[in-house]
Amino acid sequence: MRKHASALGSSALLSVLAYLALTGLQGDQGQVALLVVVWTIALTGLNVILGLGGYPSMAHAAFFGGGAYLSAILLEKGLSMTVAAVVSVAAIMLVGFLVALVFSRTRGQYFAIGTMFFTAVAFLVFTNAAEFTGGPTGRPVDLGYSLDATVVLLAVSVGAGLAVFHLISVSRFGDRLRAIREDEDLAQHLGVPTARVKLLAVVVSAGFAAWAGVLFGQYNGVIAPSQFTFVQSFLMFVALGLGGAGRLLAPVVGALVVIGLTQLLNLGPGVSQIVLGVLFIAVTLLAPNGILGGITALTRKVRRKEAVA
Repeated sequence: MRKHASALGSSALLSVLAYLALTGLQGDQGQVALLVVVWTIALTGLNVILGLGGYPSMAHAAFFGGGAYLSAILLEKGLSMTVAAVVSVAAIMLVGFLVALVFSRTRGQYFAIGTMFFTAVAFLVFTNAAEFTGGPTGRPVDLGYSLDATVVLLAVSVGAGLAVFHLISVSRFGDRLRAIREDEDLAQHLGVPTARVKLLAVVVSAGFAAWAGVLFGQYNGVIAPSQFTFVQSFLMFVALGLGGAGRLLAPVVGALVVIGLTQLLNLGPGVSQIVLGVLFIAVTLLAPNGILGGITALTRKVRRKEAVA
């Protein structure tokens, strides 16, 4: 019970902090705050399939962009923002279901390659379906919600998303995902329907990404294919790994490092990738379970020394 209270309390606190950041920061810092919040929401979904299930999905940017573009198109066609958002998220979850149906029986690098191929196809659609997407230069997004309402939705979504992840993590579904991550053959031998569990994990993950895309489009006002490339999917993968995949706060830490660090230090695109690469290697070597895993291990080590002393 205490564990649930701690997780849910942390989620609520992060919603408050997200709201304060979105309303208190302006200019470049405000844009960084937006990206950190949006990425936290999207990465929470990736944490289901990658963090709990151990499957390196590279389709996340495609789901993220799909939610943004589809909601913008539906809003332009005259649907209310709420209906457009719900339909967009549901449609992208259906796309996630189809993607998972194709690749759910693949493993490891084959799953990553398959989902990477899907992201490449999605990027081509975003770029070439100019009548709907605006082409390579992107398109404006009509505002269906007021800016204040969008900020509240962004902030609430951070806490709600983390709370949902916690509930998934402690559920039977979460246990099955961890079993697949540890040894898929053994899990299947013990009766875990591995293909079905992975399929559901991808669908849930796609829903998170699509919702993040909807809110990103509403707050940013402009969307373009360059925001939803394979590189973005890879950076999301890196962010979650840096944070400590599978842990509740990994999306927050990962987004802060990948977005906050590189943007606030004003590093060039090439330099940013080099710095992230070096950081990722360093964290992998020194703390294989990510920054949060490293902090946890260090804390336990200090406590053991204090107990001995």
